[in-house]
Amino acid sequence: MNHRTRTDIRQSVRTVLSSRQQGGMRGWLPRTGQPSPRPRNQVEAELLQLRRALVKEGSELSGDIEKDAALVLAARRQGHRVDLVIGREIAPPDQDCRYVSWVEHNESVILTVAPVRELYEEVARW
Repeated sequence: MNHRTRTDIRQSVRTVLSSRQQGGMRGWLPRTGQPSPRPRNQVEAELLQLRRALVKEGSELSGDIEKDAALVLAARRQGHRVDLVIGREIAPPDQDCRYVSWVEHNESVILTVAPVRELYEEVARW
């Protein structure tokens, strides 16, 4: 793991952890809304490297949503145009539902083969 990757992950973890404080998250990089010129396989390979670094540096994070948020933020710090998407399980109104997160590049799901778009309705995109 190179120094830049480690630094980006550490800063991203601190930013996500700040969301637990009274004032909320500080330092989030907003999405650009512009398509990425980088090919999907290159972006996915680089995000997998970031995810490996997150395993070492992100032990304070709880849950997949916080981990995906830190991953997306670190990727944005490195110039990637990726989105964090939060989805809600499609369930009858009288039942509790689960929330999950996934990462998208150019509106295409990456880093998972699960059919998240079919199983969950999108409720937020950062």
